[in-house]
Amino acid sequence: MTTMNRSSHRDQNKTGAGRDDRTIDAMVRTAHARIRRAMRFIRRPEARIGVVRSAIGRLLVAQSPRGLAAVQFLGGTAAEPALDALRRKFDLVEDEGVAEEIRREIERHFAGHRDALARPVDLSLVDSEFQRRALGRLRNVPPGSVITYRGLAAAIGEPDSQRAIGNAMASNPVPIFVPCHRVIRSDGSIGNYGGGVERKIRLLRAEGFEIENGLRLPGQAVLGHRKTHIFCRPGCAAARRADSSQMLIFADPEHARRAGLRACKLCRPI
Repeated sequence: MTTMNRSSHRDQNKTGAGRDDRTIDAMVRTAHARIRRAMRFIRRPEARIGVVRSAIGRLLVAQSPRGLAAVQFLGGTAAEPALDALRRKFDLVEDEGVAEEIRREIERHFAGHRDALARPVDLSLVDSEFQRRALGRLRNVPPGSVITYRGLAAAIGEPDSQRAIGNAMASNPVPIFVPCHRVIRSDGSIGNYGGGVERKIRLLRAEGFEIENGLRLPGQAVLGHRKTHIFCRPGCAAARRADSSQMLIFADPEHARRAGLRACKLCRPI
């Protein structure tokens, strides 16, 4: 074989080896990607769970790396359904320290601290995008105020979805911290609550509402508009014309002022 032929043969061998190496590298990268995807299902995030003894009864709580993932009222109900839902998403680890932190936050809330329930939440147990939007918007309703089912539906751009809003509140996996107790009926009655009406009343009273006979909001409640930053008497013409998607109901003028709103010059609420 001539020198030229031997050189050409070596070059062909190198080229073939290079192609083989690139093929093997591509196969390894593909295998690694598949392994990583599989490991995501095997190595699930942990959720630290515990039982809280609070002013509104015993609560099963679960904290994930992203935030508070579950709060389940235990009075008279078994914890197993809530645990089953958590096990489908997380590996569970008992942690009394997390339970104690959450107990103190709830205690501070009942003592009047407005920011006590600001802990981040994890809505991993929520499957519906509609429910995620509703619960996310609900976290913007501050203590001392409530929103109607109709108002919350309008706030997420679904004004005809009041019934779906009710279902979303009933299946809220993180009550208290995602405050579905702050959603009421359009007629001013407080409506139902997954933890029971008595718990809803206690939570609302802790936030400044004096619930009247017939489970209705008090007469001193005012309407507040989050865009104009004005609060009005319920019968004010300006309030009737306002965009319902931006409307909240405050326990009284003082709570509206704490939220940064000013009194309407037309109806002059006290």
